[in-house]
Amino acid sequence: LLARPMIVNQGSGDENEVIIIVDASVGMRMSDSDKTRFERAVAKAKEKAESTFEKGSSVTVILADDTPDFLFMRASSDKKRDAIEMMDSIYLEADEHCSMSSADISGALTLAESVCKINSEAQVYLYTGTNYIYKNGVNVVNVATENEWNAGIIDCKAELDNDNHYEITVKAACYGTTDFITVYCEVHGANGDPSNTVRLEKGEFFDPFEEEKNIVFTSDDLTSGAIYSYDYIETYISVRDSFADDNSFFLYGGNRGVIKIQYASSSPNNFFESAIRSLREYNTEVWDVQLTMLKENEPFATEGFDIYIFEHKMPDTLPTDGVVLLVDPNSAPAGSGLQIGSALRVDSSSTLSSGAAHELTKHTSGQRITIAKYNDIVLSEGYEELMFYNGRPVMLCKDTPESKVIVWAFDLNYSNIIALPDFPVLLYNMFTYFIPKTFEGYTFEVGDTVEFTGRGTNLKVSGNGEEYIFEDGNGKIVPSYHGTYVVTQTSFDGKELPDERFFVKIPSSECDTAKTVDVLPFTATDHVSQTEYDDLLLYFAIALVVFMFAEWIIEIKKNY
Repeated sequence: LLARPMIVNQGSGDENEVIIIVDASVGMRMSDSDKTRFERAVAKAKEKAESTFEKGSSVTVILADDTPDFLFMRASSDKKRDAIEMMDSIYLEADEHCSMSSADISGALTLAESVCKINSEAQVYLYTGTNYIYKNGVNVVNVATENEWNAGIIDCKAELDNDNHYEITVKAACYGTTDFITVYCEVHGANGDPSNTVRLEKGEFFDPFEEEKNIVFTSDDLTSGAIYSYDYIETYISVRDSFADDNSFFLYGGNRGVIKIQYASSSPNNFFESAIRSLREYNTEVWDVQLTMLKENEPFATEGFDIYIFEHKMPDTLPTDGVVLLVDPNSAPAGSGLQIGSALRVDSSSTLSSGAAHELTKHTSGQRITIAKYNDIVLSEGYEELMFYNGRPVMLCKDTPESKVIVWAFDLNYSNIIALPDFPVLLYNMFTYFIPKTFEGYTFEVGDTVEFTGRGTNLKVSGNGEEYIFEDGNGKIVPSYHGTYVVTQTSFDGKELPDERFFVKIPSSECDTAKTVDVLPFTATDHVSQTEYDDLLLYFAIALVVFMFAEWIIEIKKNY
């Protein structure tokens, strides 16, 4: 009693308390022509909640979409009416509450674990259409039915072959049945003609041993000639299955954007032409890079190009509708914010030093670059200094909404840069920095993060009831719905750039009617005995100690 003046109360938690998780992934939208899986899951979860309330126990309900949260937490039986009304509301508005993405079941189970820490006796129920091999103590209720099946388009790609003609690969699937499925493919705006639509089709037999197949359309399948460009490709199947949201697919990116480059020099060389040709080959699937190489003293333009390269002889006024590279400038164009001093000769082994890290100079090193002649920059208003010689800037850049300028203040003929990999890398950095891809790829899944790098301002993304506006042209979104999204933006000189489109598809893992997962990531809480102090027992212990010391005192007095 002295050592442990307490009593142990075993199992003081509510042994009948339940935690209900309802899978709200897009795969729960599959239907047996009567009700969707999600509706069945909510109905069964409601039955479980009602029976638990009737026992006088508590109920927790978690809705597991891509961001799981409690519908209500540890509602006692006296809150039964409100709790059931909330579940009825979820059932009646199933289309709104069942997401278009995958469910974060792991996150939902983490929420369940937080309740189990309060009451280790609580039982966890998961209502889902997914099979789990190892359930880890979770009561899994599968609401799928035997007659559900699904055929869909999982993916679509168009790749250029050796002849620069498109080869289209459609990944189709059929789950839950054996059937012959016809895949249709329509190429809209083929070969630059908006009215030209090429229609193709192929049939494949699917069985449980081969549920997914790649169907390839090549130039040999075309009677109207090969395809070298397109506005968009629509591929689809026409079936009455249990899940219609993956029966069609749109692919964009078949029309390459045109980038016009002008090279003007009073003493032309082939260095830029070779580097730009390599740049064009590298970006051939995204951009159609058109280079205009002017001859010596041939008149040059100051508008109508995306990139201007002026070498030695400078224009009177700086172009404002594109990126401008000034190489070995002997004068400062109006509007450049530069003041050019004298041309200076130095030892031919003189190397440069790098300035602050910048995207324009990444993967390059000034210590490798030698110069024997450069133009002194007296004034560089609004410029960042990227490389120096003896403390003087020789490579600069300006990046403002009004002006995109790069300056190489040295003569390439008096430098080793043309023999270094740094030269094409610098041009590649300039291209990707000032003319970036607005977004990477043309196909995403619901729940993916899509990042945008604009070429101007007021970039707007819209589609499927969603709209996002990024005033500075840069941002990112996480699409909540599948379908086509349109991107519009305004260039820095106020022109509307051509629209761009991308497609957001249903997550491929959600299309399988009998999806199986190995393990549920749930850590069951051990049933812990709860310990409580009992005041009366403590008082008895105190009294016994007093009597014990009193007895010792009496015995001492008797003996002495």
